[in-house]
Amino acid sequence: MPLPTELRRLPIFRSRLRGGLAPVVATVAALALAGCSSIGGIFGGSTQTGGTTQYPCPAVGVLQGADHITLVRGAGTDLTDVMAKAELGRVVSKCEYNTSDSTITVDIAFEGIAELGPAATSRSLVLDTFVAVTRRFDAFDNKKVYQVPVTFEPGQNRMRFVQNIDGTVIPYGGQADGRIYQILIGFQLTAQQLEYNRTVPYTPIR
Repeated sequence: MPLPTELRRLPIFRSRLRGGLAPVVATVAALALAGCSSIGGIFGGSTQTGGTTQYPCPAVGVLQGADHITLVRGAGTDLTDVMAKAELGRVVSKCEYNTSDSTITVDIAFEGIAELGPAATSRSLVLDTFVAVTRRFDAFDNKKVYQVPVTFEPGQNRMRFVQNIDGTVIPYGGQADGRIYQILIGFQLTAQQLEYNRTVPYTPIR
């Protein structure tokens, strides 16, 4: 399933959440501190740990334009029509090379925050996110959609979340290595949601 053309042209960026993140940071930092270290010989056989000059990990980031989503009621022309909104924050990764199979396995974790709006009818959301692998010069490789459930605790209208995506496998060989890839994270937006992001000024939750 290819990325929409309009999304392929957008730049990537890395963002960071601020304030009150102790539970989230603990999870994400664990992966960040691991860096691109060994993840235990997933494939078996001969493996090389990623994250060195010889075996670099692919770049990861959040796709600008798909970094936030607003769920609205009806046409969503008024602030009172907002059911919920969410935005993505930091993304971290680690990788492992399998020199026998000429593959790289990448584990990813990303954080985000969601907020209920005045038109909310439920305290539970399921947010569609994607992980897309692209090659240098914007050549598309593959994309998968993952659902992130978010349940708001009683009395809370904001909830932070962390999603782990393990086992993204990409090939390498010859003069190519992890540097030819970038892995992009974002919300899986409909055409209407993408247009909403473009035309309606967004106020960050944080």
